[in-house]
Amino acid sequence: MRRSGYAFPTDVMQKRKTIVAVYSMFSSLMQAPSYSTHREIAAGKAAQVWEDLFPGTGPRPTIPESWHAAAIPPYDEWRRIYNDVMSPATPLLVPVESIYKVWTTDPSCEMPFARETGLLQGDSAQHLYQIYREIGFELPTAYADRPDHLVLELEFMGLLVEADNPASQQLFLSQHLDWLPQLIADAQRKEAHPLYLDLFGWIEAFLSLERGRVERLGE
Repeated sequence: MRRSGYAFPTDVMQKRKTIVAVYSMFSSLMQAPSYSTHREIAAGKAAQVWEDLFPGTGPRPTIPESWHAAAIPPYDEWRRIYNDVMSPATPLLVPVESIYKVWTTDPSCEMPFARETGLLQGDSAQHLYQIYREIGFELPTAYADRPDHLVLELEFMGLLVEADNPASQQLFLSQHLDWLPQLIADAQRKEAHPLYLDLFGWIEAFLSLERGRVERLGE
């Protein structure tokens, strides 16, 4: 994706609303497909939400072809693809931050697996448990043991944007949404279906733009 031409509407409230909608869309697309989500994507909703970020007719980052309305597979096929890639029972990939970082960086921890990757409930999970408790963010049952799942991190980042706290946004992007390149590399190595490989890349491209936006806010 190209970064040139990235711009937001001048209206600040509309800008935040649009960014939140993109985070919500990506969080939804990372979950098991539903009939309603399929209908919306097949009707071009993803394209509309994405294009709302870029006013005018200038250059803009493009949506992956696999996520164009005309390319979305039928619902049953999309569900099968999701199950092949991220089924809770036998996932090819587990899009959880703890999996892609060392279990803990605490130098006092003497557990034999402390510096290993591929484990749940690591430092990132414990940190997010604490944050969620402090603000009353209730974990859905499906993610009760993985608070650092990408679905929740994207949703939470949307809440931070909505709250209009650039410092918190920058911190969360740097501390908790910095592991997508490892997920993408893992998906490539395991030859994950292009639909989700493209989705991971699309999300990371958006996060790259978001890092630039938040940095500019702090200038």
